[in-house]
Amino acid sequence: MDFRFMVIRRVCIVLITALAVLSGCAGLGRRLESPEVSLANIAVLEAKGFETAFQLDLRVFNTNDVPLEIKGVDCVLEINGEKVAKGVSATQINVAAFGTELVPMKVYSSMFGVISSMLNMVKSAQSKQGKPKLSYKISGRLRLGGDSMMSGSVPFRYKGELDMEGATKF
Repeated sequence: MDFRFMVIRRVCIVLITALAVLSGCAGLGRRLESPEVSLANIAVLEAKGFETAFQLDLRVFNTNDVPLEIKGVDCVLEINGEKVAKGVSATQINVAAFGTELVPMKVYSSMFGVISSMLNMVKSAQSKQGKPKLSYKISGRLRLGGDSMMSGSVPFRYKGELDMEGATKF
């Protein structure tokens, strides 16, 4: 009786191990692409004392054939190479397969950082020949959850330029 029990036990262990290996290998053949993130909007929420709060709307593009569950974002905003604002958000958003969603988040900056950045922008625009431009960069991490193969965090970075031709004439 003990011999049969040991044989059945070994067969079960071999079958369970084989199933685990095969299911693990099946997941390896499918690799998801990182979502693309761009800046859709920026607005000043409030400026008080020594701090300014901005609302950033980040556009997340999911180019995968499975939905992505975003459970949080951290982000840094740079203007003309200078770190201006940063923030975190615990926003829960699901991005459909081959879909897009806006992810709102609040970022904070010291008032000195905003003033310094604006002064540097005006000086830079006045000293350059041609059309003045404002360059910006957002970078950070999307925190993903759910059953997707990408659970964890995914870094993002987006750069852009704004034409500031009329903004420097007072």
